[in-house]
Amino acid sequence: MNKRKIKKRSNGHLINVELEQLKKLVPLVVEMDSLLDNLEAKSIAEFEDSINAKTGWSNTVMSATAHGFDQEYKKLLELETLIDGKLCSKDLTKTKEIKPAIISAIIDKHTEFYSPAELKTKQTLEELMQTFNDLAPEERQHIAFNRSNELAFNPYSELRF
Repeated sequence: MNKRKIKKRSNGHLINVELEQLKKLVPLVVEMDSLLDNLEAKSIAEFEDSINAKTGWSNTVMSATAHGFDQEYKKLLELETLIDGKLCSKDLTKTKEIKPAIISAIIDKHTEFYSPAELKTKQTLEELMQTFNDLAPEERQHIAFNRSNELAFNPYSELRF
């Protein structure tokens, strides 16, 4: 998991919306993979190259029509448009679920983390607050913020001299 310290996590709504959108694309990716398997190709580009090589033409639509694959090719192009590169078969497990790494990436995208400088400042301030809180209430009265917003002795403190 992520070792970075979380500063702020957006509400889960944005995460859920993005995950739901990806879940709706899963059946489309599965259908596209099935079509490609039937056409004995690993990608649309590979199918286009092979069908054009068989006919010697450069127009893939005409080549697919000549071999009787025009409906499959149109469906592939339609699925490619609907999926729009948001999900691919590599992003799915064998059971056709979205991989945990993809889910983690979406969660991280909507999470704000502390920078190293912020973590150092936070640690210093926590130590300062702890030191102040360790003082007895009567001792705390001897220090206050001055006009420059710096900690200094209280003007009425007997310890300032």
